[in-house]
Amino acid sequence: MKTDRREFLNLAIGAGVLGSLSALTSKSVVNAAFIVPDPDNPNDPNAVLDPDQEIGKPYRGWKSGEVDLHFIATGCGENAFHILPDGTTFLIDAGDWNHADYKEGTEHTPDASKRPGEWIARYISRLRPGLEKIDYVMASHFHTDHTGAPDSGFGKKGLEGDADYMISGISHVGEFYRFGTAFDRGYPTYDRPTTWAPRERENLVKFWEYAEKNAGLKREEFVVGALDQIKLVNEPEKYDFHVRNIARNGVLWTGEEGKVFDYFEEYPKNKETQKNENTRSLVLVMNYGPFRFYTGGDVGGVVLDNDGKDVDFEGAIGRVVGPVDVCKANHHSYKDSMRKSFVNAVQARAYVVCVWDRWHLQDNTASNMCDDSANGYPGDRIMCPTAVHPGNAEMMEGKSWRNKLVERGGHVVVKAYDGGKKYKIYYLTARDESMNVELVFGPFESRNGKAPA
Repeated sequence: MKTDRREFLNLAIGAGVLGSLSALTSKSVVNAAFIVPDPDNPNDPNAVLDPDQEIGKPYRGWKSGEVDLHFIATGCGENAFHILPDGTTFLIDAGDWNHADYKEGTEHTPDASKRPGEWIARYISRLRPGLEKIDYVMASHFHTDHTGAPDSGFGKKGLEGDADYMISGISHVGEFYRFGTAFDRGYPTYDRPTTWAPRERENLVKFWEYAEKNAGLKREEFVVGALDQIKLVNEPEKYDFHVRNIARNGVLWTGEEGKVFDYFEEYPKNKETQKNENTRSLVLVMNYGPFRFYTGGDVGGVVLDNDGKDVDFEGAIGRVVGPVDVCKANHHSYKDSMRKSFVNAVQARAYVVCVWDRWHLQDNTASNMCDDSANGYPGDRIMCPTAVHPGNAEMMEGKSWRNKLVERGGHVVVKAYDGGKKYKIYYLTARDESMNVELVFGPFESRNGKAPA
C-alpha cells in the first residue's frame, strides 16, 4: 500500500527523527521579574484590567467581523497567522533553523519535541478546526527564521517522486494545510534587484513548484503600490477592509497611484555592494475601518546613494505608511532597524516584536519606540515581545522604556473589532497548547491614522 504524506510524517516521528530535539531541556519563557504594566494602577495606560474576565480562560477565538493577528511563539523564528473579518486566512512567514546549541537563543516553545512548522499547524488547527486551506501565504524574504531552510527543520525530504525540497518552516506547515495564493519577493523572475539570494530561496521555490503541481497553489507577483491584490475571499463586499502593498526588493510605493521609487535602480552601486536580504522584504499595511496594521518582515539595513551616503530607506517606508495603530517591529527590533525616522512616522500605539534571540530586544530600538519626548511622538504605547531573553535582565535595569515593555513571553494576539474601531492585545501561554489567556490589554480605540488608500 502506498504511504501518504501524513503517514510518512507520523512514521518518521515515531522512528525518532526528532529524538535529539525532544531531549532538550526547557527554560522558562516568563521573566520572574514581571514588573510592568502595573495591574493595580488604573492610571497606567497599559494596566491589565480585564473587564471581560478573559484572563485564566482559553482564548475565545475569532468570530465574523473581527481581525485576529496572531504572532505565534516557537522560539525559532517569526510566524504570523491572520484571520480577516470574513474568515479569509493569511500566513506570513514560518521560520525554522537549528539553534539548539546557540546560547543566545530563546527556548523552543511549547517544547522541542516537534519542529516549529508542526507547532504552527497545531496552533492554527485550534483556531480554525476543520480548516483545510490557508487562503494566502507569504514569505516576507528568504531567511531561515522566516521560511525554513534545507539544513534545518524536519530533516527529511518528502515521498518518492516528490520535488527535491526539505520539509522546513513554510513547507512543513504545507504538510498539514493546502495554500491558496503564495507571494515571495522574487516571483516570477527571481532576478530583482539581482539574481543573488540566500540558498534557502531554492528550497522554498522547490516547495512552491511542488504545491503548484500537486496541491492547487497559485503564485502571484507582489505588485508594489497595489491596493487589494490581497483581498477578502469570502465576503469582500461586507467589510471595509483593504491591504496596500508598500515595498518589495527595494522598490517603494511613493503614495501616488501607479508611482514607485526603485532604490536599487536609482543607486545601482547597491546591487554590487549590498547583499542584505532584509532590505528586499515585502511590506504591506492592513486597513480595517479606522484600524491600521503595519508589517514589513525584516526590512531595514542600509541603502546608500551614489555618493555613499545612507538614504534612510526604512524612514522613507515609514513616511509612506503614515500613522498606524499596531506595528510589527522590523527585523525583530534588532539594532539596525526601528530607526527614529521610521518610528516617528508610523507613531504606533502598540509594537509587536517577534523574538527568538537575546539581541531582539535592544536599548536603542526600544528607546526609539517608546520615546514620547519632543524627539519622539506623543501618546501612550506598549511593546509586546513574544519572549524576553533572561540574559537581558541587566540591560533592562533602569531603562526609561521598561514601564512600556511586557516582560512576558507568549503568543501575542491583536484583535480588531467593532468595524475596526477598537482592538485588544492578548498574551496566550506558549508553555503548552491550552491557549489560556495570561494578559489582556485594552480595549484601545483606533486612532484613524492617515491611510495610504
